[in-house]
Amino acid sequence: MMCLSKKVATFVASIEHLDLKNRNHMFRTMASKIVRMKLMLCLLCGFLSVNAGAQVAFNGIKPAVDNLTGDWLLSVPKSVYGKSYQATVTLDDDVTSCSINGVDVTETGQYTFAFVNPAASYNLQMVIGTETVDAVIKCTYWPVIQIYGEDEFVKRPYEEGTVTITIPDSSYQETIKSRVRWAGSSTAEPFREKHNFHLKFYNEDGTKKNMSFFGLRSDFHWRLDAGQIDFSRVRNRVSKDIWAAFSTPPYYAEQEPKTVRNYVRGDFVEVFLNDNYMGIYCLNEHMDRQQLKLKQYDYENKVFHGGLWKPMKWTNTTLFDNLPGLNARRKYWDEFYVKYPNIDDVSPTNFKTLYQAVKFAKNSSDQEFLDSAAYYFDIPVFRDYYLFTILLQGIDNIGKNVYFACYDVATDKKLTLAVWDLDCTQGQFYDNLEGYHHAWVGPQRSLRTHELASHKVLHRLDELDPTFHGLATERYWELRNSIFHPDSIVARFKAYINDMKICGADKREIARWSNSSDLGGYELNFTNEIQYLRYWWTYHSAYLDNTVFAPYPMGDLDFDRDVTITDVTLLIDYLLGDRTTTINTVRADVNQDHKIDITDVVDVIDMILQN
Repeated sequence: MMCLSKKVATFVASIEHLDLKNRNHMFRTMASKIVRMKLMLCLLCGFLSVNAGAQVAFNGIKPAVDNLTGDWLLSVPKSVYGKSYQATVTLDDDVTSCSINGVDVTETGQYTFAFVNPAASYNLQMVIGTETVDAVIKCTYWPVIQIYGEDEFVKRPYEEGTVTITIPDSSYQETIKSRVRWAGSSTAEPFREKHNFHLKFYNEDGTKKNMSFFGLRSDFHWRLDAGQIDFSRVRNRVSKDIWAAFSTPPYYAEQEPKTVRNYVRGDFVEVFLNDNYMGIYCLNEHMDRQQLKLKQYDYENKVFHGGLWKPMKWTNTTLFDNLPGLNARRKYWDEFYVKYPNIDDVSPTNFKTLYQAVKFAKNSSDQEFLDSAAYYFDIPVFRDYYLFTILLQGIDNIGKNVYFACYDVATDKKLTLAVWDLDCTQGQFYDNLEGYHHAWVGPQRSLRTHELASHKVLHRLDELDPTFHGLATERYWELRNSIFHPDSIVARFKAYINDMKICGADKREIARWSNSSDLGGYELNFTNEIQYLRYWWTYHSAYLDNTVFAPYPMGDLDFDRDVTITDVTLLIDYLLGDRTTTINTVRADVNQDHKIDITDVVDVIDMILQN
């Protein structure tokens, strides 16, 4: 393990650029870590004088040991919660006796866990040689992931390790050769405490080992999302669920036999790192060529096809408003990083499609932009993203935390996008140092007039084409009483948080991370957070209703918020079969009989005459 002095030196170097306030905060964080490390060493002396965690299994499943508390966490089927759980007990050869709650299981090899529930605990005592080991067994029905490595992992490079995965409903437990590193950008800084992880799985011969979890795709590369700064721990998952529920598929989706997903799916697990409990994580699919079904690079003929890029930081370039020079030998262009093809496999790489899109957004005249934007950008998906970021107030998702992709650069130049890293949404700020939920993310703040105004593509679409915001507005109102209703959104949070409460993960997460520096020293309280979300969504939705997405008047076909003879002309042209101009079909049905016909023309004329 990296020595303490080396950790301190690395930490000091990492904060030299910070101002005094943040530097002092980070020193307090480091001091807190040192205290915990000392505590862990003391606990290790008490709990690990023998290798107790690997000495007993229940129905073939070995519990995960937490050196920080001395508890063992046993993953059991969800169906046994609220009931008794009968288990066959298997002891390692060097265990001479074992009892649970005073019941000797050494000879019988059987034990019944009475009334399994989140508050239940079972006292275990084992004798191994001359040593007596005491532990408290607690249960969860979530999968458990135990990560092991010789050192604490870092952002780069990947380091060798093993990962033990326990899936309770199938009584599956396997230890897999792995490569592990921290995931993220700012969340992977050394002063952070609860890190995200990249996991890559391998067979013993070094070949990739594809795994499938929760019925999702099979792959060797998975990501553990920590919800590091999120007081609900589930914002990222809820946000992606909302996107998946309403968004338009990428422009090429119908060409692909398999489902194209511009989001990742996942579900929740409990994670241990080197036998220390790390808490609640979401095990997610990886965003890559496979997820988006991009065309593969032609290695035989060295021809580029699918392209995938990710902006890592806010810059004028990642906001499509700057054109620095290209170097195809580098994996990055400004702060755009190439994700596919991997530059380690294909060099020089190809930023040309992305470069041309940025060049067009930056340099085209207004008329050129209106005429050709659909050639460079997947407008329906960009419009949904515009709506989505305003809806969720995605302050950290404009100019970063999003993927851009092209299906096949050999045949088209159109960029689509995929959502990513949505922790800082729905009233959650990306830094908790200034307080519990910063005023900057208050419910009555418009992303349209702030962050989105700096994005060259989204702002020009909004500013130059009335149909862009107009159609987004009508889509908002179409979903306002279903997917976008505050009750519906808060219900998503409650469902995930209630699930963690039922299995007991909420209390373990609170005990591990409440008042941590990632949370600015504030309490982790899921009940309070649900109340905050209910308040935030009530006021935010009302604000969007009355300002950003205020309804258009009936008869307003050209999205100018006025009903004139122009709307009559557009409606007549539409009825005669002209589809060259996009009209507001929702507001064209003036008499609301669910069809557009000549009676609506008469009604629009009457409206004009009455005014």
